[in-house]
Parts: sequence; structure tokens; C-alpha cells
Amino acid sequence: MRKTNELFIVIIGCGKVGGNIASMASSIGHSVVVIDKNQESFENLSPEFTGFTIIGDATEKDVLENAKISKADYVFVLTEDDNTNFLISLQCKYYFGAKNIIARVYDPENSVLFLEYNINVVSPTMLLIGDLKNILVGESL
Repeated sequence: MRKTNELFIVIIGCGKVGGNIASMASSIGHSVVVIDKNQESFENLSPEFTGFTIIGDATEKDVLENAKISKADYVFVLTEDDNTNFLISLQCKYYFGAKNIIARVYDPENSVLFLEYNINVVSPTMLLIGDLKNILVGESL
């Protein structure tokens, strides 16, 4: 039985970002499942990680089903490919009924497509541009 403030989080992609988010979420008491195609990717998890790992291709229905996507409070789709992230996000939303999906989007132009389907996005490209703009605006030229 889950504690009232405990979240069930599924993270797809265990690179540096996915591994760090999974480790942080686990360390503060959330239940975490991480999916990645490569066993070596799980080395990005901290030694204190207490969640579950699934080796598999998250574009396949049975892998998502095994992760219990339909019960997730949040699904973070963090692979390195926008097209893969879009496909996985749609499967999570429409096949499994996931409510809170957050996908990484590298090409800012692709954000529009994700948003049309009510999939939240985080764009490292746009975050970097914003940070660099703030530095330039703050500089006296």
C-alpha cells in the first residue's frame, strides 16, 4: 500500500537525465520504475536507488504494460529521439490512459506536435537558449 504523499513514477530512458531524476525521486520516497533498452544505462542510477528497472523497448506494448503505465502518477519520456518520445507518449496516453506525461523534445519545432496532443514537454534546447539570452541581456554591451 502506498503512502499518501508517495508517487508512482515511470521513467523511460535511463541516460544521465533519466538516471538522475529516477535516483532523486527514489531518494525522497517515491516508487520508481525505469525502462531502458540497454542494461549499461542503469549504471546512471545512484547506488541508493530502490526502484525497479526493466530492460526493454518502450515502444512495445508489453514493456509498458509490465511497467504498469496505467497506474503511474507521472511518466517521464526521456529518450534521445523526439520521434521515439512522441510515439511512446502517445501509447502511454491513448492505450494506457496515462494522465501526466512529460516528454523531452530536442527540436523546439517538434514541441507544437506534442502540445497538440496535450503532452507536456521539456526542451533542453529552449532552456539553454533562455539561459544564454538571460546572460546576454544582463551584460552591459
